[in-house]
Amino acid sequence: MSATRIHFEEQLESLRQQLVRMGRAADHMVALAMRALEDQDVELATRVVASDDELDALDLEIETECLRLIALQQPMARDLRLIGTAMKMITDLERVGDNAVDVAKAARKLARDGGMEVPSDILEMGRAVRQMLEDVLQAFLREDLELVDKVVRADDAVDALYHAVRDHLHSVMVRSPDLVVRASYLLFAAYYLERMADHIVNIAERVHYNVTGRLTQLAKSHQPNT
Repeated sequence: MSATRIHFEEQLESLRQQLVRMGRAADHMVALAMRALEDQDVELATRVVASDDELDALDLEIETECLRLIALQQPMARDLRLIGTAMKMITDLERVGDNAVDVAKAARKLARDGGMEVPSDILEMGRAVRQMLEDVLQAFLREDLELVDKVVRADDAVDALYHAVRDHLHSVMVRSPDLVVRASYLLFAAYYLERMADHIVNIAERVHYNVTGRLTQLAKSHQPNT
């Protein structure tokens, strides 16, 4: 292997580590947002909102590095798949962060309106989303298609939890009109968690592409006529 190729491989490994760093930052935001929601902690929710700038900066940093690698190196097809996967991943990770901010904002509004107990299914959604994110980052690092499949399957469980939460909160709204506004904040939080899971599935599909060279819509919800 030439010295030039060795240097390029080192740059690609650095890119992988930058992506994991961004994924960990997104996971931290989700964790704090869920804690803010469960505890209805206004100060913590505000911290989550402020932390979005760090994720945006990582997004820009990684995109710039990807474009630099394309412009200054001569990437082979396998390298281009990795760089293309990276550029897609940062978009979805940035949106996971945006959705964490949305959950934090819902928590802040809920707290300021008097608070309300968070259904256990929403807390379970948060745990499931964080596990999906951890699994997809490991799938990316290890090029592990079994973990990709696990992430895709987990999305169905998150969808089922979301439907259960939605039905429960609708019934709360019917029974207790005075709780409509507060229940709506929780409904929005559940929706944002469901969207996070969808973005993580997008990442899993790109990891699958990076490993196999085939761009496939793996999740049922992503397939035509579903």
